[in-house]
Amino acid sequence: MKWNNQKVGLALGGGGVRGFSHIGVLKLLEQERIDVDIIVGTSAGSLIGGAYASGQSPAEIQAKVEAYLRSPEFNASTLKSIGAALSAGKKSLLARTRDLLTSRYYFLRTFFSPAVLPSDDFSSLIHYFIPDLDIRQTRIPFRAVATDLITGGKIIFSEGSLRTAVLASCAVPGAVEPVRQGQWLLADGGITSLVPVRATREAGADVVIAVTVDRELPPPEVETAQAIFYRAGEITANTLEEEELRDADVVIRPKVGGLHWMDYSRAGDLIGKGEEAAREALGAIRSSLPLSHRIVKFANRFLPG
Repeated sequence: MKWNNQKVGLALGGGGVRGFSHIGVLKLLEQERIDVDIIVGTSAGSLIGGAYASGQSPAEIQAKVEAYLRSPEFNASTLKSIGAALSAGKKSLLARTRDLLTSRYYFLRTFFSPAVLPSDDFSSLIHYFIPDLDIRQTRIPFRAVATDLITGGKIIFSEGSLRTAVLASCAVPGAVEPVRQGQWLLADGGITSLVPVRATREAGADVVIAVTVDRELPPPEVETAQAIFYRAGEITANTLEEEELRDADVVIRPKVGGLHWMDYSRAGDLIGKGEEAAREALGAIRSSLPLSHRIVKFANRFLPG
């Protein structure tokens, strides 16, 4: 392959609120004038990646996140109340009791409905961040990864509604209702590809920079059947994720700790965590870049702006 045809792809992984770290990674790449030719996102990675690919700057996406978290809609939402119940911060007895009752209430709802979160509320969130356009119209070529619950297959959106693709990619099982699309019943892309490295290769990337925002495995709790079940699922997901990450040229790991994917209590810190992790990986990123990108980077040093 000729050096001037080589493409750099960015694979943005899923992780709920931890996906805000992706904004910090994008900020650092822009500051260093490192161009990305293809973006592929899973779940939260599709939300942030889709917003960026559509033409929004990292600063604009960050401003939207901050405005959303201050909005009356978010503060009155089911998303906020569940997130508060799952927060690991220090709480009073009253708050702990309230959180326990909230958790039990939403757990019971899973037996009688396809999702805990109201579908209209979640669609509104997607529409807030993602413009109404076809994926083929994005400024940077973009793909979103979802999973078909009927066949178990990985679905990669490369055309059609950007909003629908991101909604399907973000449809966490049990939390968000699956999305009907023709013969498919679509849910979170993280079921089949938590960090879409292979999908980024398939989209034409010669160099893949992967960003994983999965939390660290917590200390094992194996005293109950439920705890054992959850632990087994976490181990399986982490093992599959690490297998796919082996095919990446650079892996960026923001330090998100054990933050739950719906815990918004530390949302403001996550963008900085992403920027820090990308800066730490900067040497590896630069050495992995194709010659064409290095020439552009060298030329940019002598250009104004």
